[in-house]
Amino acid sequence: MKEMNAVTLRERLEAGEPLEVVDIREPDEFESWHIYGSRNIPVYDALKSGEDVDLAAKAGGLSTANPVVTVCRSGVMSKRAATLLESAGFEAISLQGGIRGWGAVWSIADVPFDRDGAVLLQIRRNGKGCLSYLFGVDGKACVVDPCVDVDAYLETAQQHGLEIVQVLETHVHADHLSRARALCHVTGADLMMPRNQRVTFEYNPIDDGADLTLGGMRVEAIGTPGHTGESTCYLVEDQVLLTGDTLFATAVGRPDLEKGDEGAEAGAHMLFGSLHEKLFDRFDDMAFYPAHTSDPIGFDSKPIGGTMAASRSEQVLLELDKPAFVERILGSLQAKPPNHHGIIAVNEGKKDLGAIDPLDVEAGPNRCAAGGH
Repeated sequence: MKEMNAVTLRERLEAGEPLEVVDIREPDEFESWHIYGSRNIPVYDALKSGEDVDLAAKAGGLSTANPVVTVCRSGVMSKRAATLLESAGFEAISLQGGIRGWGAVWSIADVPFDRDGAVLLQIRRNGKGCLSYLFGVDGKACVVDPCVDVDAYLETAQQHGLEIVQVLETHVHADHLSRARALCHVTGADLMMPRNQRVTFEYNPIDDGADLTLGGMRVEAIGTPGHTGESTCYLVEDQVLLTGDTLFATAVGRPDLEKGDEGAEAGAHMLFGSLHEKLFDRFDDMAFYPAHTSDPIGFDSKPIGGTMAASRSEQVLLELDKPAFVERILGSLQAKPPNHHGIIAVNEGKKDLGAIDPLDVEAGPNRCAAGGH
């Protein structure tokens, strides 16, 4: 029985190889998060309990002409599934580390940008839905919302002849561990984030309306409280708006992660004002790119984002008045991200992970959105 690690699977999927990815977890886990293009054949519980499973029959429609990659939670039951498929004549490969290991996989998409010699890249965490950015010109680069291993940013910057001189956060994240401090430690870059009273470590504070030069480019900070009190969007060279968790392609940021259920209504009121007064009243067809997506990320190298005009026309939520908006937001709140209290504590500098593997803390979907259609 063969095994394949997550990086190799990503490379082969990006290359367009005809692989069949079969996720054997139960439907609720699969729906929460899965590999883009994978197929769910829920036999995890049956295999774990030792039942005699005719997996080949359940996998009707799979062709023996293509390799089949089996996926489970951590790469244990997927080995048994691969063995069963092998015995039925398939070339079966188990994914090492399962969906947990897939959480570390990242890929890159170019963001359209009009300035000679400049780069703006979306570095995506395929297995988690987190989106970060690296932009720069004339040998300097800034990284926004780093969410994967620091090597991803070091390698990417080096490939483009850039040195990371600033690391920037849009807000204190609740669904994943920020890699900002680690990246600054390795590169010596300045750590910058919206002014707040939450974090316990030193940083360069950014205020609403600040005009900055980051990665050699002009950047304007636009305070957009709501998802969190300090949430801030960044306008890069008057061309691209990085919206963090304020505005997603098909939803907005939920307002209950910083201050809990009791603070959700006040947060929703602030979010309405931020969206309309700070963003929609000012920008029409501006391109924007968020810090998350709730959908599995594919391998087409197309950046995930939208335009202000399209988002407003496609999201019914954004056409509502404030009372209706707040009601819709509060009524749409689902389960919070797994381990979000612990993740927030680490990102605020109030807790140390110690020997705990970040992937264990971050496992699961991000769940930072609210009000989506």
